Amino acid sequence: MKEKPEEKSIYQQIMDGEIEPEGSQKGWKNLREGQTKHNLAVIDPERRKEIQRMGAEAVNKLHGEKKSARDSLEKILTLKIDDDILAAADLPAELADKLKRSNPNATIYDLIQIVAAGRAIGGNIKAAEYIRDTHGDKPIDRVEVTENITTDSDRALLQQINERLARAEVVVVQDQE
Repeated sequence: MKEKPEEKSIYQQIMDGEIEPEGSQKGWKNLREGQTKHNLAVIDPERRKEIQRMGAEAVNKLHGEKKSARDSLEKILTLKIDDDILAAADLPAELADKLKRSNPNATIYDLIQIVAAGRAIGGNIKAAEYIRDTHGDKPIDRVEVTENITTDSDRALLQQINERLARAEVVVVQDQE
């Protein structure tokens, strides 16, 4: 019996320069000789712990940055508005006074909603859509197909299948106990 010649792995083909790496395979060229992504077990235990610690540290830092950006935005949106913020918002003076009187604890998030509502009242369609959608009244998008999607060849194929089924013998097999 002939033995099948051993085929090279994709990893080996890339390392030998026979094929170009794609996607995450590009990182394989950075590996040291004999090291693959699955052989951390053969590395010195102290070095392995150090590599794992550095990886965990990098992941934790990345997650921390994402969380801090979200937290920062949350803090900004929940700031109570003052005269400086109202001036930066470029609101008409009478509207700013009404806001301060009606809601002394108004936040920047409240101010954003007020500005959007004012622009919607002024005829800005995008602002009106934002207000409607934020309020929960967004209409459901529906797609309706009015064309007949079956072709003549589809109908002919269905007819052939029906004819075959009609000619087929039906055999009833009963279970024997």
